[in-house]
Amino acid sequence: MKLRPAYALAALVGASFVIRTALAWLRSTPALFPDEYIYSAIGRSIADSGHPSIRGGPAHFPALLQPILTAPAWLIGDVGTAFRTVQAISALAMSLAAIPVYMLALRLGLSRRIALAVAALALLVPDLLYASFVTSEPFAYPLVLAAVAAGTIALAEPRRRPQLAFVAFSALAALTRAQLVVLPVVFVLAAFLLGLREHRVRAALREQLLPIALFVFPVVALVVTGPSRVVGYYHPILHLHLNPTAFLRWSGWDTMVLAYAAGWIIVPGALLGLWFALRKPSSRLEQAFAVVVGLVAVGLVTEAGLLQANSDGRPGFPVNEIKERYVFYVVPLAGICFALYAKRGWPARVAHLALAAGLLVLSVRVPLSGFAIAPTISASPILFAVQWLTVHLGGPGNAASVVAAAVGVMTVVAVVASRRPKLGTPIVLGLALLATGAASAGAVVLDVQSSTNLRKNALPADPSWVDKAHVGPVTLLQAYTGPRGDYSLQELFWNRSITRVALLPGASKFDVFRTERVTVGRDGSLSVGGRPLSGPLLVDTYGSTVRLRGGDAIRTTATATLWKPDASGRPRLQLYALGRYSDGWLANFGAIYLWPSVPGRRVEGWLSMRLTSYPAVGTIPLTFQFGPDARTTVRVSPGREHRVRLPVCASKNAYVTYRSRKLLLLGRRGLSVKSTAPVFTPDPTACEHLSPALDLAT
Repeated sequence: MKLRPAYALAALVGASFVIRTALAWLRSTPALFPDEYIYSAIGRSIADSGHPSIRGGPAHFPALLQPILTAPAWLIGDVGTAFRTVQAISALAMSLAAIPVYMLALRLGLSRRIALAVAALALLVPDLLYASFVTSEPFAYPLVLAAVAAGTIALAEPRRRPQLAFVAFSALAALTRAQLVVLPVVFVLAAFLLGLREHRVRAALREQLLPIALFVFPVVALVVTGPSRVVGYYHPILHLHLNPTAFLRWSGWDTMVLAYAAGWIIVPGALLGLWFALRKPSSRLEQAFAVVVGLVAVGLVTEAGLLQANSDGRPGFPVNEIKERYVFYVVPLAGICFALYAKRGWPARVAHLALAAGLLVLSVRVPLSGFAIAPTISASPILFAVQWLTVHLGGPGNAASVVAAAVGVMTVVAVVASRRPKLGTPIVLGLALLATGAASAGAVVLDVQSSTNLRKNALPADPSWVDKAHVGPVTLLQAYTGPRGDYSLQELFWNRSITRVALLPGASKFDVFRTERVTVGRDGSLSVGGRPLSGPLLVDTYGSTVRLRGGDAIRTTATATLWKPDASGRPRLQLYALGRYSDGWLANFGAIYLWPSVPGRRVEGWLSMRLTSYPAVGTIPLTFQFGPDARTTVRVSPGREHRVRLPVCASKNAYVTYRSRKLLLLGRRGLSVKSTAPVFTPDPTACEHLSPALDLAT
C-alpha cells in the first residue's frame, strides 16, 4: 500500500513522457531561431570532435549541458532521426520535473494526493511545449526545481548532503541556462534573511559555509578570466542600462502572464500561502521554502525585466517580447504555495476576495490577447494558446472576452470554494489543471501548425536535400534577405554538409557566429579574405535573385539553389537583384547589379522585367535609376502587366536602382509591386538609348 503513491508518480512521469514525445514528433521543423540551431550545432560538434564549436569556429557559449547530454543523438547520421531522438530525450527530462515537486510537497507536510496534484500541475504548465524544442528549458526545468527542493532542506536542516545536492543542482542549472546563476545568489540571500529573522545571522551563514565556499570558486574564476570571456555569447548582458519605467512595465507584464500560466485560479491563494509561510510558518522548513520561492520569483522576473528593458535588437540580445520562458519555473512552486494556504483552512478570506477581484479587474483592463502578436510570442507558450484562440474566434476582442469570462468564472469558484475548504481545495486544483491543460493544448496546436507552414514555405519535401546531393562540404552564400535569416538557419539545421557561411554585399549576419564577407571583383568573381571562393555553393534566394556563371544548378527550391562549379572551380556573379523576394515581390527599394559575360568587357544591353500590382494595393509608382542622369518612373496600376526595358551601359559598377514612395507592409517586409525575375539581354546598341527620363514602361 505504501508504494502506491510512488507508482502513481511514476505513471504520471511516464504518461507525460509518452504524450510529450508524441506531440513533439508532430512538430515538423525547429522554429525558435537562432536558439535551436545553436544547441544542435554545438551538440553535433561535441559528438563529432568532442569540442564545442559552430561552423568551425569557437562557440563561446556557456550553456553547454544540453549539447553535452544530447550529443549522442547527433551521432545518428540522419538529421531527422537525430532531431526526433533529441525531442524524446527532452520530453523525458522535462517530465522528471514532477519528482522534485512531489518530494518537496511531501516534506512540507502536504498529503500525497495534493502532492500528486501539484506534480501534475508541473507537467501541465504550457511551457512544457519546450519539450519539443531543441533548447535548454527541458533540462533547466527539473534542475531548478530540484535545486529549490535541496536548497530549502539545506537551509532548514544544515547538513552536508542537502548542501552538496543544492550546489550540484544549481551548478548544473547554470550550465544549462546562464540566467540560472541567480540560484546561488538566492541561497546566500535566503541564509542571510533567515538568520536575520532568527537574530543569528553569523551562525546561519556559518552553517552554510560549505556551499558558500564552493560558490566562491566560480566568482573568482569570473573575475580572473574576465566576465566577457565567461559569458561569451551572452556578452550584451554586461552592458545593461536600467530604464526604470520600461523595467517595471515589462516585469509587471511578465508577472501577469506567469499568473495565467499557473492557471490563474490558484494565484490569490498562492500569494496568501507565501505570506503566511513567511509571517507565521508552521515549521522552519516551510519558512525556508517561502524565502527561497520569493527570492527565486523576484530574481527570475528581475532578470527578464532587465533584458526586456534593454533589448535593442542586436545579435545576442533577446527581442522585446513577454519572457514567460524565463520565469515559468515558478508555476509548480506557486502550486505548492496554494496547497500550503489550503492546508491552513483558507484563512484571510477577505484578503483572498480582494486579491481575486484585483486579478479579475487586471484581466479585463489588460487583455492577454493584446500581447499575442506574432512574431514576438516565441518566449511565451501561453500567448501561443491565446493567438490560436484569436485565430479561431475571429479576432483579439473575441479572444479577450473568452479569456476574461473564463477568469471571471474561476474567480467566482475560488471565492465560493473558500467557504468550504475540504471541498474547495480539490475543485480549485482541478480547475487549475484544466486551465493549464487547455492552454497547453492550444499552444501545441498553434506550434504544430506554425512549424508545418514554416517547413512548407522554407524547405523542400526532404529538408536534408543538400546532404543527400553528396557534393561534399558546402558554403552557404548568403544574399540580402530583408528582415529575416530564419530560412538560412533552417538549411543549416537540416544539412550538416553546410560547413561555411559567406555573405554577399548587402547580406546581414543572422547570428553572431563565424561568417565571412565576400568581395566581388569587376568580372563578378567571388573571393573571401583575398582567396577565391570555390567549391559547391548553396545560394540563398529568399530576398534576392542571384545568378552565377561557371557551373550548374543541381537543384532549386523556393528559397535556395544548390550550385556546383565547373572544372575551374571559380564561380562568378552574373546578376544580383537585391530586394526581389522568392515569391516575386519587390522591396520598396533595392538594386540590380550586373557583371560582364566575358571578363574585361563592358556591360551593354537591356534589363527587362514585368511588373504587376493588385486592386487592394492600388497604383504604385516605381522609379528606376539606370544611369547618372537617366531615370524613369513606372506607375504600376492594378489589373495590368507593365513591361519595363531599361538600357544598361557601363564598363564597371553596372547597376540599376529602384524605389517606391508608396510602401506596402506584408509581415515584416516593406514591399512595392510584384516582378518577374529580371533578365539581361546583351546588346551594344542599348547605349544609344541611354538618355535622361526615358519612358521605358509599356
